[in-house]
Amino acid sequence: MKAKRTLIIINPISGTRNKDFVVNLIDRHLSQEEFDYGIVYTEGPGHATELAKAAADDGFDLVIAAGGDGTVHETAVGLIHSHTALGIIPVGSGNGLGRHLHIPTHVAKAIKLLSDCASTKIDVCTANGHPFFNVAGVGYDAKIARKFAKLPTRGFKSYISSVLKEWRSYKPKKYKLITNDLEIKKRAFLISIANGSQFGNNAWIAPNAKLNDGLMDICILKEFNVLAVPMLAYQLFNKAIDESAYTESLKTDSLIIKQKSKRAHLDGEPYKLGKTIEFKVLPKALNIFAPKDFLDELNSEYTVHRPS
Repeated sequence: MKAKRTLIIINPISGTRNKDFVVNLIDRHLSQEEFDYGIVYTEGPGHATELAKAAADDGFDLVIAAGGDGTVHETAVGLIHSHTALGIIPVGSGNGLGRHLHIPTHVAKAIKLLSDCASTKIDVCTANGHPFFNVAGVGYDAKIARKFAKLPTRGFKSYISSVLKEWRSYKPKKYKLITNDLEIKKRAFLISIANGSQFGNNAWIAPNAKLNDGLMDICILKEFNVLAVPMLAYQLFNKAIDESAYTESLKTDSLIIKQKSKRAHLDGEPYKLGKTIEFKVLPKALNIFAPKDFLDELNSEYTVHRPS
């Protein structure tokens, strides 16, 4: 078997730890018989996209993003509509797409699992032409993404701190949503547009999302009072948020959201997209290198497995 030409892109500042340990684990655990690999480091915003696109143009079989959601996002942008597959070694604070793909957050296990992965095509979504691969949104989570991006250090504790600090003072906003067959007005705490199923850290905002169905899962979280918070948190972390009386869900291949703000987030990164945002699906536009158990689930009749 010929080894896959592989480029590993490491973001040295993602997450909370120095990345020297990642290189050591790659050298120890990644099969050189299966992967003919080189390692490069990003030097700033957008660099991962440039590196990934150059690798795809050069005919690489695989580009692996070793970092957090931002690194995965940037790397994937450079691989859209190419034959080169995206692999993930999760080394960030949320790891939303990686968790959806059943990739362990234990770095050594994730590296070893690459030997039991295969390629498949998944959808890519866009917001006013900007691609995203997991979850985008407007409202409260867009505000948190902007606050989180400004923090000197990232991590789960920093994220939770931002969430708890801001939510009491946040007021739900008015939105107009337009799909192919309906137009609705809603006052919402947040609206998530999901290709994947979770924000990260096993917070499942769209438990029924499927990466290759040509559809986006839209979750509208309506206004709620403080007494509802414990149940909402429980449902969010137990794949049951769609059962809440405070949420509405729908599936669509196109969506226009009109809002008073101009802000949104794409895969957890803040963007200023304007008061009108058009969301679309690019069916099966990205090759993904994912564990075979996930591929079995992806290609089967999809059901949500809720914790007992």
